[in-house]
Order: sequence, then C-alpha cells, then structure tokens
Amino acid sequence: MRASDAAWLGIAAGVAGYEAAAVLRRWELLSEATDRYRSRHPVLTQIAIAYLAVHLLRAIPRRVDPLCRMAERARR
Repeated sequence: MRASDAAWLGIAAGVAGYEAAAVLRRWELLSEATDRYRSRHPVLTQIAIAYLAVHLLRAIPRRVDPLCRMAERARR
C-alpha cells in the first residue's frame, strides 16, 4: 500500500467516523455544512467543489493546476 492509498483510506474513515458521530450527537452533517457554505458564499463554494473535482479527475493541465504547481514547488 502506498502512502497516498493510506491517505485516501484515512480521509474515508475520517468522514465516515464524523458522520456517524454527527448522527448520534445531533451535530451538523458535512453535507449540511456545505449547504450553509453555499447559502453564505454560493459562488466560492461551487468553485471550490468544482475545482477539487476537476483536479482529482486530472482535467486541468498540470502546468496550470494550482495544487499540482504547489506540490511541484514543495518537491524542490
């Protein structure tokens, strides 16, 4: 297993764990928080979600993708 695989499993476990705790403790669910963000900052929230999706789908050329550029700078 690569470090990135462990990171994805950690993200999935963290989200699932939080959602389970949120249901039991009547906390705000992550999707409800997103609804709140969208009501306060609709354009910014839509851009952030869309950007993350196209980044993960590799639909943005690496040379102009801000996360890829940041990672490349960190490797130097």
